[in-house]
Amino acid sequence: MTAITANTGSRENSGRNGGKLVLKLWVRAGAVAAAAVVFGVLYFFVRQYLKDGVWRFDLSLVNKSLGTAALFLVALSMFLTGVAYFSRRSGRSLAYRKHYGLMGFWTGLVHGAVNHFWLPAVGLYPERSLDAWLSDAPGLAALVLFGAMALLSNAGVKGRLGGGTWRKILRYGGYAALLLALAHTALLKWASWTKYLQTFDSVLPSLSLPVTAFAAAAVLLRLAMWVSDVRKK
Repeated sequence: MTAITANTGSRENSGRNGGKLVLKLWVRAGAVAAAAVVFGVLYFFVRQYLKDGVWRFDLSLVNKSLGTAALFLVALSMFLTGVAYFSRRSGRSLAYRKHYGLMGFWTGLVHGAVNHFWLPAVGLYPERSLDAWLSDAPGLAALVLFGAMALLSNAGVKGRLGGGTWRKILRYGGYAALLLALAHTALLKWASWTKYLQTFDSVLPSLSLPVTAFAAAAVLLRLAMWVSDVRKK
């Protein structure tokens, strides 16, 4: 009886510790997501003044911040994979990948809803080109892919598919979605980026420029991992 009680207590303690760890991961990922959105709003607010001489806060600034924060969080999730691969201390960074990725998806989902529904409802319109469908299509496709990955990230799905197949689907689906998100951002902001790089007229670049560079670095890091694996064979 004592042994059974001890084993039961050990499982209960393990469950509590595991629950605390998961909660800590979610809280930290949520804090990073909130900080990214707040930073983006402040950045766009100040940049607007430096560029146009106007102090104005409205929902469009929040919308742009949500978009850049979503891309940053998803890229951060995948960037940590490369950091873990090339670093001797991989465990800690790997623990956050799922949570940052899901936070990025949910932030992107809110961005899409605000962009297409809330802004028009309050008489504002998002920053879009004449051929809006051209930039919107890859963004929508990225959200669909990330949504599918969010469903597949469930442990029960992993058990049914098998660990190897499950990881491959998430890996290839994730990077395909990230490339689509990069295409969406580039098609939307290319003119703004090139104008800034040619004139530096607004002092600060659009926040999407450094965030896109960071996301591209995550993709390149993935390619470096692939090259390293090939050389090891």
